[in-house]
Amino acid sequence: MPRYPIIDLHEDTSAYFIYFGGGEPFGDLKEDLPDRDADIPKYLRGNIKIVFSSIFPGILTFKPSEYGRMRLAYGKWLPAIGYRVPQAIILEHFSIYYRLVEAYPELRIIESLTDVDDVMGRNDKVGLILHMEGADPIDDPYDLVIFKRLGLRSIAITWNYNNKYGSGCMSKKDYGLTPDGEELVRMANKLGIIVDLAHASKRTAIEAMQVSTKPVIISHANVRRFVDSPRNVDDEVLEALHKNGGVIGVTFISSLISQKPKPAIDDLVQHIMYIYERFGTDIIAIGSDFHGLLGLPKPEGLETIDKVQNLLEKLAERGLGDNDLRKIAYENALRVIKANLT
Repeated sequence: MPRYPIIDLHEDTSAYFIYFGGGEPFGDLKEDLPDRDADIPKYLRGNIKIVFSSIFPGILTFKPSEYGRMRLAYGKWLPAIGYRVPQAIILEHFSIYYRLVEAYPELRIIESLTDVDDVMGRNDKVGLILHMEGADPIDDPYDLVIFKRLGLRSIAITWNYNNKYGSGCMSKKDYGLTPDGEELVRMANKLGIIVDLAHASKRTAIEAMQVSTKPVIISHANVRRFVDSPRNVDDEVLEALHKNGGVIGVTFISSLISQKPKPAIDDLVQHIMYIYERFGTDIIAIGSDFHGLLGLPKPEGLETIDKVQNLLEKLAERGLGDNDLRKIAYENALRVIKANLT
């Protein structure tokens, strides 16, 4: 079976350094550390070509009122998230990524289609698409002009909670996309910045797809039919995504795969086959959320990023052919990237 190129729509690499590993083995990214889900040797071994590299603007804090909602979303006790001067926080994330590409010649920040084509055609480079996980640091949609100059090429409208642009998936009331949110989507389309609807509420996601003139991503989520978490999406959202021409990155977050204590690769295959049978292959991609699993167990058979090829082998066993596997591995995501960065 071919060793397919892979595009991963979500990893929290800068947060890995800010949070001292986030519970993972902590060390030089050039080392192939056992039990660390992603690092440069694993990228190269797994044929990972492009990683959407998250910039998370929140900080860990103490809010007892949030614990119930976090447990509903992820199935375990997790700290709440707060926002204090998020513009200062994200500058540290940007700085980390630029230092990473200086320290490791294998990494490259993607800013143009030329960069995309270059990393896709090489075996010694991994491209990083800088992604902001929640638009809370954006005071005005026009700020995207500034952030694009810093290298930003992808932005999520929300991260679980509500903000001035839209309702998050954990909102007590789903009020959808706001007028500011509509302007944010339009500005992102104009500038060539990809819109991400992971963590958005159902109404926000559907309304954003109605506004967007370019295909969007749902960078890391699974199917709500199998796990009824606000972080997963239902058929109505998937149908809207299909009409939009966008993609969903199936995610390795165990609590979004199955309610088993430790899900396995076959449980994630179930999500993929469900989407495939109802909406076709064109909306399926990969969004691991490695470096950001929040201490949740990794699915058996997908413990590290180089094992993504195992997922494609499982799909081949279920009858998917080379054309489908190429689309899931990288072609669908690449199509969306090129449609936006043009």
